[in-house]
Amino acid sequence: MEWLAQWGAIHWLVLGFVLLILEIVVPGIFFLWWGIAALVLAILSYFFLLSLVIGGILFAAIAVLASLCWWKIQSKRNQQDIAAEMLNQRGLAMLGQQGVITEVFTDHIARAKFGDGSWRVEGNQLHQGDVVEVVSIKGITLVVKVIKN
Repeated sequence: MEWLAQWGAIHWLVLGFVLLILEIVVPGIFFLWWGIAALVLAILSYFFLLSLVIGGILFAAIAVLASLCWWKIQSKRNQQDIAAEMLNQRGLAMLGQQGVITEVFTDHIARAKFGDGSWRVEGNQLHQGDVVEVVSIKGITLVVKVIKN
């Protein structure tokens, strides 16, 4: 246990590289931030004398901070990806929108006005003048439910 008292920059450096290699071997991105935290600690412990306890606390804090920063950045990227996927797919933007049945073809098929557009809709017991809400999309047909007769 005496080697723990002599924990220094080289140990943090080795730990950092081991974690980075582990990131390559094991899929995911979690070990990356631990490895970066260990490398930052290697630099800090090279310039400052840090005890193992202080180093461990700093390691945990840096790893958590780096993970949270990555999570924040990745969530913004995911939102941008979702927005890009919806580009030119106007039907997806219609989910939750309300419209009025303007023309009934059959009991389950009708045409409804949503804003300035008219869409083919499908639902149960559709009547002219019903207020409907879009619940899903089937190809170019909006699936609706009646919310007000």
